[in-house]
Amino acid sequence: MTNSAKEKIAAIVPARNEEKTIGAVLKVLLDSRCFDEIIVVDGASSDRTAEISDRLGVKVIRSPKREGKGMAMKKGLESTDAEILVFFDADLIGFNKEHISLILDPILKKSAVMCTGERGRWMYLPYIISRMDHLLAIGGERAIRRFVLENIPEKFIQDFSVETALNYYCKVNGFKTALVGLRGLDIVPKEIKWGLVKGFSDRLKEIFQIIKIRLLIIFKKNEFIQKNKTS
Repeated sequence: MTNSAKEKIAAIVPARNEEKTIGAVLKVLLDSRCFDEIIVVDGASSDRTAEISDRLGVKVIRSPKREGKGMAMKKGLESTDAEILVFFDADLIGFNKEHISLILDPILKKSAVMCTGERGRWMYLPYIISRMDHLLAIGGERAIRRFVLENIPEKFIQDFSVETALNYYCKVNGFKTALVGLRGLDIVPKEIKWGLVKGFSDRLKEIFQIIKIRLLIIFKKNEFIQKNKTS
């Protein structure tokens, strides 16, 4: 992985109540030396998420209320002038520098404006499904050129809708994207992290938002089309 153009790269980690895992994730990002800036967007955590991030010396953006994943990504975008943005979940397990390289390489080589990483769980089923239908490439590990997120209307990036919106934006504008498998990478299941009832409720909410945005974009295609395209 070589940044021959010396473009500024920022890692952005949306987080809420992730004190058990965020330290390990940030240490991998710091040790990789791939990033000019590492930003944690803390969504009103009630635990030590922000404190741990502060102690590790990364930039922390604190939100007074929970605004969801999409707005956390947007706040991360607005807090940096980096041309390349790489997003990571805060509850990753088995995360290492190789995963970073896999996601970043297609962007640095300018063979894609967005690269999504699919974790290697369930015998790579998410990766297989995403290859069949790219709108379902909803992995939280994703590298993009900043204009991709900048040009999507805010109403389409609410919470878990953001990843489908990013995929659709690239599709309707004919921008090249990449999909990579991330062997050995997983996350803490919602049901373990939040408890069975709340975790399952959050999972249903995520599924509902993905279905909703897929229906919405059918009627809002023109709002995704970029007039002056940059690849």
